[in-house]
Amino acid sequence: MWAVHCNPDKLIIFSSFLLVLILCVFLMQEESLIMPAISTDQEGNLVPNFLQSEANATELAEKIRILCLVMTHPSSHKTKAYQVYKTWGRRCTYVEFITTEADPEIPTIVSPTKEDYNNIWGKTKFGFKTAYEKYYDKVDWVMKADDDTYVIVENLRYLLSSYNHSDPIWFGCEFKVIVKDGYMSGGAGYVLSKEALRRFNEISLPNATLCKQEDTGAEDVNMGKCLKSVGVVSTDSRDNFGRFRFLPFTPGNHIGQREWNSQGFWYWSYIKYPDNTGMHCCSDLAISFHYVSPEMMVLLEYLIYHLRPYGLDSETIDDAP
Repeated sequence: MWAVHCNPDKLIIFSSFLLVLILCVFLMQEESLIMPAISTDQEGNLVPNFLQSEANATELAEKIRILCLVMTHPSSHKTKAYQVYKTWGRRCTYVEFITTEADPEIPTIVSPTKEDYNNIWGKTKFGFKTAYEKYYDKVDWVMKADDDTYVIVENLRYLLSSYNHSDPIWFGCEFKVIVKDGYMSGGAGYVLSKEALRRFNEISLPNATLCKQEDTGAEDVNMGKCLKSVGVVSTDSRDNFGRFRFLPFTPGNHIGQREWNSQGFWYWSYIKYPDNTGMHCCSDLAISFHYVSPEMMVLLEYLIYHLRPYGLDSETIDDAP
């Protein structure tokens, strides 16, 4: 038998090294098994949030095709409409301005409707009818906005990426009055899926019992009634913190307004969901604001797409889906 002679100091060093090695292997295995952060999908179901699978804005622009219909009139072509065309409008897959006169500087859908505020519903019907005839095979979603609406199109595509355009759904700032089950605010803009567009044009619009045939009346209310009559479902577009994405006023209005100091203001009795206050009024992934002047449109363009805080990782500012 061979006698084994052990040096106590060397044995301690070897044992320590072996312990560290085992610990490193254990930690590496544990890290590989860590589950990704858990978030919720649009329906409230728990889902893993794999960062590497999140599509960026460029990929979404290729996959999610949107036609933007912008309501305007001839006297606003050179101011409001042109500013929309030069800012957020160019980020839509296609953009068309619904008006009553052609203009070589902006793409237009010329409606035969009389140019009058009371006939906006007539212009809207004609715009969606033309959209169906001209773009049905080219787009998956259609958004209607005003020429004083500012839209962050990337955030719109992000919202829509969780939904199927073959479902009869629409999105917007939902009001709970006038129409049974509510309707979407016209100023904040609303979005119809491909199937909602088809049902509106093929079933609802030709039927006087389902959809108003006259050109008068509130455009958003009438659209709500026409869509509800053919089973188009209003979809909650708020983020996981309950903050609005479609906003019917300017950012400053929403940040500063409080119900207690504006008692009787129609907005409070119209909105379906409670409005958050201050900086929590609006989602960090907000999609639209209304009553935006041409000057403010340029300002928003700069603040959103150009201004960056040096040294701050923007991805850590808010992780709200």
